[in-house]
Amino acid sequence: MLNDPRLALSEKVRRLLAADHGSAMLEFIVVGVAIIMPLVYLAIAVMTLHAGSFAAHAAAREAARAFMASGSATEGNSLAIALMQQAFADHGVDAGTPTLVITCTGGPCLSPGSLVNVDISSAVPLPLIPRWGEAAPLSFPVEANVTLMVDQFRQAG
Repeated sequence: MLNDPRLALSEKVRRLLAADHGSAMLEFIVVGVAIIMPLVYLAIAVMTLHAGSFAAHAAAREAARAFMASGSATEGNSLAIALMQQAFADHGVDAGTPTLVITCTGGPCLSPGSLVNVDISSAVPLPLIPRWGEAAPLSFPVEANVTLMVDQFRQAG
């Protein structure tokens, strides 16, 4: 019974099946594709959305400063729009067409002591998501709000 050829054959098969030679590369590929790639995409998507948020806040801050430094409300609006677009471009964010709303409280716009409120809203598209037909790309809304007071010693204008 000890020299039974069937037992020897089953023992060889069991040893071959239990051998771990060559499976590390396959395991690495499966783990890399199945687990690591979605995590890498998630990190890229979060960084893109964070860059969009930074761009919106920088655009709102710079638009408010430009509006307050201008000589008139119409000049301030054009400067604010230009700086808003530049802030999104500087952060590498394709925000499409962001909206800019400038309101003044506490007196006429650009009068000493009045408050200038700048609201910017935009949509930041997710990276590497293709468009299907005429559908809009999948995106997340980004908003920023900045309120600054016009300098007390500024001449009304």
